Amino acid sequence: MKKKSTEKLSDFLIDIAKLVFGGVVLSVILDLEINKIVVLLTGMFTTAVLALFGFILYNKK
Repeated sequence: MKKKSTEKLSDFLIDIAKLVFGGVVLSVILDLEINKIVVLLTGMFTTAVLALFGFILYNKK
């Protein structure tokens, strides 16, 4: 049971990372009145951290 919940959590984290990445791309494409550098750096960092944790949990046995 624990392995299944760990896999679900890893899938969730990877999905959230994809959503954050999509939000960053959309905010830059739509040319919103924001500081693009801050959004890009924060979004890239958040995406990388969430994806990393997701993959670590997914590969955990």
